[in-house]
Amino acid sequence: PISMGVEPVARPCLTSAELHGMVGYFLPNVLTEVAAGCTAHLPPGSYLRSGMVPLMDGLSQGRESAWPAARAAFFKLSPAGETKEMASLSDRALRPLVDEVLAQKMRIPVNASICGEVNDIVEALNPLNSAQTVHLVASILAAAGRNDSKLRSCPRAAT
Repeated sequence: PISMGVEPVARPCLTSAELHGMVGYFLPNVLTEVAAGCTAHLPPGSYLRSGMVPLMDGLSQGRESAWPAARAAFFKLSPAGETKEMASLSDRALRPLVDEVLAQKMRIPVNASICGEVNDIVEALNPLNSAQTVHLVASILAAAGRNDSKLRSCPRAAT
């Protein structure tokens, strides 16, 4: 049979470097938002309320170096029509826009009933330094996103 239809365009995949950059750049914001959603539901001595500062400091220090790869990932994941005008902006003008767009897209609704588990997961990251934390999260996203239509990671051999 001859196909007369238009073949669907495959979404580009994110390379390992792009995933690491994206995680390194956005993870501090994600953790801050998750912690804010859970703070009222956790005891004062919980990790999210009292012990997360060193992890956040380390992750925040890596944001600047993660930006170029995060920028590339942002443009690769975004429909061309939505970002065409953004591509010509300087990084100084672009970063706040990217932060806002991704804050909306990555908004994680945290149900109070899972805050204890979220606290335990983030606390389990504590022995890792910020580079190890980024690597772990990026590797999980790479495996989970291999066949995902929104956050497709490139096969390992292609990265």
